[in-house]
Amino acid sequence: KNCPNLLEALAITVEAIRKERKLTKLAVASDAELQDCYVRGITKGRRNPTITALYAICEALQVSPVEFFSEWKKKERI
Repeated sequence: KNCPNLLEALAITVEAIRKERKLTKLAVASDAELQDCYVRGITKGRRNPTITALYAICEALQVSPVEFFSEWKKKERI
């Protein structure tokens, strides 16, 4: 099932934390060992990342998954 609101909240959360940490999308992708086009797709709400990819992004953003999902919940529009 496609959940555009969830993907949008995910994108907004990744972007907000990334900007707060003053990281580029390329730096996040590199640190997460993911393709930059994949990370860009996530930050635009077009890609649905795997749990493994999301965990790697959290590591790259230097945020725990609990903190990440706490921020995500604030931005979710369901």
